Amino acid sequence: MNSIRLLTLISAIFYVAIGISSPLITLYLQSLGASFAQISMILASVVITMFFANYLWGWLSDRIGRRKPLLITGLLILATSFFLLSWAPSGNFAWAARIFEGTGSAAYGTLSLAIMGDLLEAEKAKGRRMGVFRGIGSFGFFVGAMIGGRLADATSIATTLMLCSAIYLITALCALAIREIQPDAGTSIVKRQLPSLNPRTVLANLRSLPLFFLIGVLLWTAAHSASASMWPNYMQTFGYSKTASSSLWGLAALIEFPAMVGAGFLSDAIGRTPLLMAGGGFITLTNLGYLFLAGVFPLLLVIQVLRGFGFGSYTTTAMTFATEQSEQSNRGSISGLFSTVSSAGSLLGSSLGGTLVQLFGFHFLYGVVAALAFCSMLSFGILRFQMRAPGAVEPIIHN
Repeated sequence: MNSIRLLTLISAIFYVAIGISSPLITLYLQSLGASFAQISMILASVVITMFFANYLWGWLSDRIGRRKPLLITGLLILATSFFLLSWAPSGNFAWAARIFEGTGSAAYGTLSLAIMGDLLEAEKAKGRRMGVFRGIGSFGFFVGAMIGGRLADATSIATTLMLCSAIYLITALCALAIREIQPDAGTSIVKRQLPSLNPRTVLANLRSLPLFFLIGVLLWTAAHSASASMWPNYMQTFGYSKTASSSLWGLAALIEFPAMVGAGFLSDAIGRTPLLMAGGGFITLTNLGYLFLAGVFPLLLVIQVLRGFGFGSYTTTAMTFATEQSEQSNRGSISGLFSTVSSAGSLLGSSLGGTLVQLFGFHFLYGVVAALAFCSMLSFGILRFQMRAPGAVEPIIHN
């Protein structure tokens, strides 16, 4: 099995664990005695950890010229953190385990993207290949979501988290077989110009990514994180069971798979920015649907389909766009910065989620989220205008 397919397989297995745990984690924290505001603080602290760890993992991989050992380390951290989380006797213990989890999540998110960017550097249809890579992950999420709610209803949420720990261990073992592309073949690490960790280098890497792309990423991830952080609890107010909530979440993930492949194909043909705009538009409609129609189950199914298309359009396109703005020598750092901005948006969103619900209720939260998603669409629209301006060229691949 070549490394592209193996990394895609690892993505599928990895997201099975994400699918199992994501719809249940806030319910688990609530069962340990955490209030909505405390849940927001726990979620925010995880994202703060990722905010700082993302760039450090990417920079370190550029520095040592290796990504695979760091990827495996991150997956082992996740296996350990979920084992500890499953045995958490209190909210504070779970809080510490989730912060540890954040370092592992940052490693996987940044380094898997950098490795895939390296492997796809010579590919013509980067968007389509990236869509398959991330889309298979969403199918894995769907499988996990189908398993998670049913297992939690039959046993306990703690049991599902123990299963996640075992899955992360399996991904770490699979990652041992990845053959990463070595930088500057024939040149020793001593002779290569090594990236330094200083503000000037960070700023130079940051300038590699267009400003309105970063703003759009920040706003989109803030909207997604705020919406997702309280979604299981919001569904509970309508009387939906954990199985129903997980199934609805899984439906969106099932739609994401073809949406990501299709978005990758279209972005190769017409450019990246139209698909980024579509991602913002679909998520705007999704959260307006949550605001006004979530109590009607058949309509909620339609809303989840919209969410799948919105997530798929944005995610695979943003990942492809970010990797295209770098070379192999600094792709780890650029991937880390992209992940850092995403984490900043997640931090904003997770901080808003429980806090706004605590102060103003669920409906106010989903109104704010719809506004954030709409602003992300506007930001990507400005990026498109800039890319189409004289002297600016947006990568478009013709096959």
